[in-house]
Amino acid sequence: MSRKRKGPTRFSALRGKSPFFWIKTILILVVTGYLAWLSFIHAVANITWDRNPDVALRYVPDHPLALSRKADEMFAEKQDSATLAKVEAMAKQSLRGGALNPVAIRLLGYVADVRGDTKKARELMLLSHKVSRRDFGTQLWLIEDAVARGDKKQALYHYDIAMRTTPSSFPILFPTLTGALSDPEVRVALAPIVRQAPIWLPSYLSEAINTVENPANLADVLVKAGGLPEEEGYQNLSNALLGQLAAKNKFPAFRQYYLTLKGSKPAAFRSAALTKDTVNVRYPAMGWQVVENVGIGGSFSQPDTKGRFSLSAFAGSGERGEVMRKMLFLEPGNYRFQARYSALEGVSDAEIRWDLQCISAAGNVGKWFVSTPVRQGNFTQVQDFNIDKACPSQLLILQAAGGTNQLGAEFTLRSVDVTKSELARKAGPSS
Repeated sequence: MSRKRKGPTRFSALRGKSPFFWIKTILILVVTGYLAWLSFIHAVANITWDRNPDVALRYVPDHPLALSRKADEMFAEKQDSATLAKVEAMAKQSLRGGALNPVAIRLLGYVADVRGDTKKARELMLLSHKVSRRDFGTQLWLIEDAVARGDKKQALYHYDIAMRTTPSSFPILFPTLTGALSDPEVRVALAPIVRQAPIWLPSYLSEAINTVENPANLADVLVKAGGLPEEEGYQNLSNALLGQLAAKNKFPAFRQYYLTLKGSKPAAFRSAALTKDTVNVRYPAMGWQVVENVGIGGSFSQPDTKGRFSLSAFAGSGERGEVMRKMLFLEPGNYRFQARYSALEGVSDAEIRWDLQCISAAGNVGKWFVSTPVRQGNFTQVQDFNIDKACPSQLLILQAAGGTNQLGAEFTLRSVDVTKSELARKAGPSS
């Protein structure tokens, strides 16, 4: 029985291919491999050019972004003539590979500036700015150039662009901008920018409120800008600024800024009454402020049908301190202070005390004080006094002492009023 001969194998079929087939196949493999290699090295370069331009340039020596990044590093290290020549050459090579490269254009501007050609440097920086507003180095140079020329409006224009597009610029630009607020021209030029409520404004205000030497300058900018947007975050910033203005005794600025705020209550300037104008208000710095204390404190009731509040206060045994305070802007004249209370139990050595102080940048000066023991039932305090021009801003403080009673003392402040009185006598400090 004879064996069957096997058909031609796969390899024998390939051996039968023409030379043209093999040439075409090899060309395809070579081209595919070359394209794969190019794809690989450019992928590596595109990933590493920003953090490690040396690696990128090792794979792609003419990578435009890696060239400009490396040149930027070289310029930052030193600016001798040899380095400047290398930076210039690398920047030009980068532009040949990618004409719209703001970093490379900016580096050519840097080189021109170091060589003393300010006009050329400015032209190149403006070109870099035109290509992209996101290059912080360009904006920083243009800021410094505008400051050197005394063009504060232009400097603030580039401040705005840098802070809008480069949040990493905040730590560099915020302190400088805050320091510049002492210049009236800067405040005038900054106001229209603030009016637009740029994205950097909340972050800037959060820092500036706590670091500005004179918060009245910051308040002046916001007043000129027409106030802040009606949003909760901005409301909190306004409260923080009011607190700083009061803490640094900038009372004219405090008053001016408060009046620009939506929901402000001008009547609160002269009123000590426990009403919706002074209790639980939108801007606490202008209302009654209860002091948090473990042994002494108080809380307001819900308003009655006429919108009036009362305060339930307590002082522990042996405790003495402040319960609450309020700022006033009473005009010169004669006034009468009156407070009404009730208590379920009298404590003979417990005390309720009110102090009125004149407050100024030079420090607080006591105008008068009046005190009374905590008595059972209803009782009243009255004090007549005079305000003169030397005391334009005042602070009214309620204090309490718990005495020696084991449970301390509790009382309710039913009302407190400061009213103009033509008949009131001119009172000095009480004893």
